[in-house]
This record gives sequence, C-alpha cells and structure tokens, in this order.
Amino acid sequence: MGYELRDYLEIDAETARQQWRAILARDVPIGRRQEAFRPIEVVLCFGLFRIVDPRRFGGSNLHLLPPAVLALARTLRRPPGSLTNKMLNLSFERVHGGRTEPELFLQLSSNPQQFWSLYLTILEAARQLGLGPEQVPDLLGTAMGATLLGQEELGVQEFGQALAERRDEVETRELRQRLGDPKTERIVEQRVRLGQHRFAVAVLERFDRHCGFCGFAPRGFDSCGMLVASHVKPWAKCTDDRERLDPRNGIAACPTHDRAFDSGLLTVNGGYRIHRAPRLEARLADRVTESFFGAGTLAGSLLLGERGEGPARRYLEYHRTHVFDRAG
Repeated sequence: MGYELRDYLEIDAETARQQWRAILARDVPIGRRQEAFRPIEVVLCFGLFRIVDPRRFGGSNLHLLPPAVLALARTLRRPPGSLTNKMLNLSFERVHGGRTEPELFLQLSSNPQQFWSLYLTILEAARQLGLGPEQVPDLLGTAMGATLLGQEELGVQEFGQALAERRDEVETRELRQRLGDPKTERIVEQRVRLGQHRFAVAVLERFDRHCGFCGFAPRGFDSCGMLVASHVKPWAKCTDDRERLDPRNGIAACPTHDRAFDSGLLTVNGGYRIHRAPRLEARLADRVTESFFGAGTLAGSLLLGERGEGPARRYLEYHRTHVFDRAG
C-alpha cells in the first residue's frame, strides 16, 4: 500500500482509530514478511528521534532500547529493529529509503506543532481503544510540549560545521541528488537539532533537573528555559558527534550560571570543585554580584544528581585549560 505525504500529515481521530484497529488485528507468523508501516506508525517512529539515536542500535543491542520503545514494538507487532530501521529511512541515513520519508522528516521537523498535534491525536486514539500506557507509552511526555531542548547552543557556525563534516558521506551525496542542496542542508540541520535535544534531556536527567552550580530546580515550568544543558567542552570544539552527544560532556545549569560557565567566569576541577575566575572574585564585594556568585548562592562543589554522575574529567580539563578565564 503506497502512501502520499498528505496521508501522514492529515491524520484525524477516526483515521487514527481505524489504523490502530488494523494494527491490533495483525497476525504475523515468524518468518513472514512484515506489513508496510501505516502512517500512525511512521509518525510515532519520527517521535522516537527525541529519545533514541537509531545509529546506536543494531541486532546485538536492540534489547538495550528504552523499555517504552520495546513496549511499543510489541503493540505494533514488529521487531524493535524495524522501528530503528524506519527511523534511519526517515532521516535518510540509509541510502535505500524512499523519497516520501525524508520529505516527511523535513516537514515534521520544520513544524514541531504540527507533529505534536498528530502525536496527541494518535495517542488519544490509542487510549480510546483501551490501549493503556503499558501498550502505547507516552514516549515523549506530553507535559514537556513540542519544544526541542538545548537549541540555544546551536547557530549558523555549528550547522555549517555539521554540514561540512557530512559533505562526503554517501547518504549526503545521495540526498543532494534526490532533494537538492537546500533541503539536504535542512535535513542535516534537523538531525543536529534532534541530537542536541537528546543530549539536553540526558544531561538534565543526570542532574535530576536542577542547576549543578546553585541547586535551582524550576519544576512546574520546565519548558520556560529556566534550566539548560551546557556543554563542558564546547559543541564547536568537539572532535565528533560522540563527544557532542555524550551526556558526560554536560552540566545542567540555570541561565546565569550557564552563561558564566560558557564564558569562562566559572570552571569545575576534576574533583568537581567550583572555581571563580579572578575577575569574578574581584567583584564579589558588589552586593548584586555576590548575590549570584557568592558562597550563599554558588555551591562549593558541583551539585550532582542522585546517581552521583558528574562530567567526565577529560571534558573538565579541556574547559579549565581552554575556556576558563585566568586573567586577573
């Protein structure tokens, strides 16, 4: 069964219920070819980009996928690997993907509110048919909304660097031939944005969603940008995506302490002690400066989450050596 782009973008409540019923009626014996993905399945696979990097999972470690993803695969009557394969087709990180899939990826990435509306429609239709959180988990957490996290670190320079790094990849060349330069650049940009979102979510969770410098925890208004995930070794200075997306290269911080850390006014040593730059120390006599950076607000050591997992020492060493402002 072939689908047009509008079949994915115009899913209403009744359409979603019909497709859920068809999925639940599947009887897929071992060895039988899987049915084509229905539009609601593809939209859900697009949503998985917010929590899963499909390049990290293959045949030997699919069991390590988040439990919610494994539960969804069971409900869809599919092996977990079929979901990650569909994700790779969507983002065109596999040259055998169809033309509609990268177009859909680009459309939903560029219009997060449109994706969010589709996601909520599909989730509500599942609930109406009696599919609870155990069968169809709320993969994204509806309380968090449609906004991607961590985007404040990304700009023209970062996107240009990402495109330059991927220019010679087979997938990128094939994508240029199919969709042209402008759409290729936008797809690469959206891959970067989604990776940054996953990084930010992981860092905030490691710090139990509080500022590592002062303990501020903006619970109840998480989507207001009051807590961000800051790279220790700056994004543009990382050697590859492994460093950029490594949660051990991040610190959760309120905007004030995030900016001070990024600009080198604060640093953290290998024992997680927080240090002020000399020129910041010199300003502590000022009452306002002291209120933000004095001992009454700034912790002596980085405030970690319950698991006690802090940034990796190699990233902290880079920050102390290359970012920290040592000038008096």
